[in-house]
Amino acid sequence: MTEQNNDTSYLRTLLQLGATLNVTLELSQVLNIAIEQVVKFVKAERGFILLVDSSTNKVWGKASHGIDLLDLESALTGKDETAKARNVPQISRTIVEEALRDRRSVISTNAMEDPRYSARTSVQLSHVRSVLCVPLIAQGQCLGIVYIDNRVKSGIFEQNEAEMLTAFANQAAVAIQNARLYENLRKSSEERLKLQQELHTNETRRLALEEANKLKSDFIGYISHELRNPLTTIRGYVQTIAQDEGETLDLETRAEFYETIEAEADRMLTLINELLDSSRLEAGRPLNLNARPIQVKPILERLARAQRYYKFWTSAHQVVIDIDGNLPEIEADADKVLQIATNLLSNAIKYSPEGGKITLAAHKAKGGVEISVSDDGIGLTEEQRAQLFGKYERIDRDDIQQISGTGLGLYLTKHLVDLHGGEITVESNSGQGSTFRVFLPLKAPLPPATK
Repeated sequence: MTEQNNDTSYLRTLLQLGATLNVTLELSQVLNIAIEQVVKFVKAERGFILLVDSSTNKVWGKASHGIDLLDLESALTGKDETAKARNVPQISRTIVEEALRDRRSVISTNAMEDPRYSARTSVQLSHVRSVLCVPLIAQGQCLGIVYIDNRVKSGIFEQNEAEMLTAFANQAAVAIQNARLYENLRKSSEERLKLQQELHTNETRRLALEEANKLKSDFIGYISHELRNPLTTIRGYVQTIAQDEGETLDLETRAEFYETIEAEADRMLTLINELLDSSRLEAGRPLNLNARPIQVKPILERLARAQRYYKFWTSAHQVVIDIDGNLPEIEADADKVLQIATNLLSNAIKYSPEGGKITLAAHKAKGGVEISVSDDGIGLTEEQRAQLFGKYERIDRDDIQQISGTGLGLYLTKHLVDLHGGEITVESNSGQGSTFRVFLPLKAPLPPATK
């Protein structure tokens, strides 16, 4: 091959290698592509690329061919005895250090006989003959070196290979620098994104804390109001009866007073039970079930009579009772059955702000009793039905914003029904009222065994 043809071949190869370096901006890929292409082109046996850490001036192996990176690190850090014991290939640190220090190519046709390197233990142990080491320089900064050698043949690398590898190293240095810039930009973007996510998380937490504090404040205000109202009523009726020393109140009036006191006391008891049950569930403790044989009918009838004392009750409301006369006796917790029915009936009244007929029914069902509460109120959309039994879930509609509540009623109701081994369902459409159905089995399930 003529010298001109040889130069043309080198130039063509150099252009191809340069194009290959630019296929990616990932630093590890750039380095591995570079060393593989170089070793292949100059027919070297081994090769590697070292990069300099500008902050510490340490040199680290980043890509290699024919040399294990761990062995390379061992040789670079001076642990030659360890490498020797493992009988692994070593390199000449002298050649690497010289190329880095002088920022020029180092070439030897036979390092084992070269006076500059023949006395080096690493050269003799690894039988290094042909060796070529070229610095990677970009914008006046030495980024590292490209090292290739052959332990079998001498005189493989000459000045032409050195010049060609130097030109390639310059291209590789630019590619490495671009890859580093890209890596820094990527890390900077990731850090900025991470910072934005942290800021967003912190802001979300702050808003959630503010919302929780607001809910807590609203909740305490609501509970205080709900407890104060029945207490005020009870206190007023008790004082009236106590001051009636001449017994001017007739028996019917006294009976109505007693019934009012009982209804308000039941309402307070239901609210307190809701708070206690919610607290137990919040703490991860199971609810207790004091199950015994009970009749559902008298519980529901007493509840229906008490609704006329409810603060949302109006003259436009009407409660219709439809209870089978032969309801079977069931094993259940009477207080919790009252709590279940109270929540459903109170909600029916509360969310029927224009009044209307509300039906409280109880019928014998296969294996138990079904209690249902129907109303002609505002109804529910499909989306609202899906989230109905969640904790603190309340219907978000402008027409009922003035209706207060804890958001715990139906959440606890479902837990109480589940505790009895029963089932609760709802049928409703927006603007067309709702029907809640609760099935309670004849016998409540046994409580889980305690460990």
